[in-house]
Amino acid sequence: MPEPAGRLPAFQDDLAHLRDLLDHNSDWIWEVDAQGRYTYCSAMVTDMLGRPPGDVLGKTPFDFMPPAEAARVGQLFGAIAAAARPFSGLVNRNQRPDGSIVVLETSGIPLFDAQGQLRGYRGIDRDISALGERVLQLETVYDTVPIALCTVDRQGVIAMANRAMATLLGQPADQLPGQRIDTVMPGAVEQARRLENDFVLADALANARGPAEADLTLPSHEFEWKGRWFYATPHVLRDAIGAVAGMSMAWMDITDRKQAEQQRAEAHRRLQEYARQDYLTGLYNRRVLDEHLEREIARTRRDAQTLSVCMVDVDHFKAYNDHLGHLEGDVCLRAVAQALARHVVRPADLVSRYGGEEFVIVLPDTDEKGAERVAERLRAAVESLALPHAAAPLGVVTVSVGLVSCGPSRTAPAVPDLLRAADQALYRAKHAGRNRVSAGRYAIV
Repeated sequence: MPEPAGRLPAFQDDLAHLRDLLDHNSDWIWEVDAQGRYTYCSAMVTDMLGRPPGDVLGKTPFDFMPPAEAARVGQLFGAIAAAARPFSGLVNRNQRPDGSIVVLETSGIPLFDAQGQLRGYRGIDRDISALGERVLQLETVYDTVPIALCTVDRQGVIAMANRAMATLLGQPADQLPGQRIDTVMPGAVEQARRLENDFVLADALANARGPAEADLTLPSHEFEWKGRWFYATPHVLRDAIGAVAGMSMAWMDITDRKQAEQQRAEAHRRLQEYARQDYLTGLYNRRVLDEHLEREIARTRRDAQTLSVCMVDVDHFKAYNDHLGHLEGDVCLRAVAQALARHVVRPADLVSRYGGEEFVIVLPDTDEKGAERVAERLRAAVESLALPHAAAPLGVVTVSVGLVSCGPSRTAPAVPDLLRAADQALYRAKHAGRNRVSAGRYAIV
């Protein structure tokens, strides 16, 4: 059947019209093969690169870029081509024959053959020199700033990330886009949950404030990941109609600050502990003893329980110091203190240095007979140390123990009165020959 009259001229007219549209479009239209070589260029390439299409065909985009720019863009485009994915907004510098620089924004889509293999890309370039250098400068700042930055969409998928973020996450920056934040941060469960909560809060803020108020800042927070601490500042991103489209995040490594805070806290804790300790023996000091006795006396009255107090004194200690010297006397007191602490085992019990060679043991919820057993155990423990003491009857260091017990009453004893009663019992033990236990009961009405 013959072709309708006028068919071929009409087709040629359409083809010529299409070429005219491509050649006079404000954007440069191009195609490249799988090796990135230009196989088609619209005439607009002359306006943009200062070269006719014939000088461009067969070459690659990187042949017209300064070396450093070619390396940068080549790395980015290599990752795009390896994934055979479309791209847009790839800003790049190109050099004209006269040495001037033109900044282009490149977008493209992949082309595939009948077997599904990538055969090249088709795309457009747009001259953005008026603001392109500013864009590239901002991209450079974004990419090189030492704070980790990234942008995620509503599904938590990374849209862009800078080098610091890539280093933090342990992946190349060009491989992060398209991955979920919880995938590249395995184990950071709390951070992933926080991101979900931030989007819920962002929606609530957006609905409350309306699309006109685009600046939605969420609370900053700290989180720990892989043994390091980060300070995270999220910021809501809105689309053209004001809806929450995603979030940008800045993560600052504050591990050094956190460690310094922990060290200061530990130092403060130690100072507090030192303020409660006797410097020589490491036992609790007189201040802690008084506070502890106040609480236990009140608890004894409140809970109708019995409280016992033992006062321990090293026998003939002055003679020990005079014979061996004060340094050896300090060694003796430390040994006695350790023996007492080892044999007072309940968490509520307290062993303290009262002063000089005297120690006080507080035994909550302990009656007189129970306290006598503890006191005798303490006396025997010190004697078994077998610390030589030439002036002592047994030839070794011994202690005397006075104890007092008080039961529940309407009127609780005062701390000085209870200690005075224990001291009187200790006096009786000394008077009876030392190295023994003497018990008494605090008289309460």
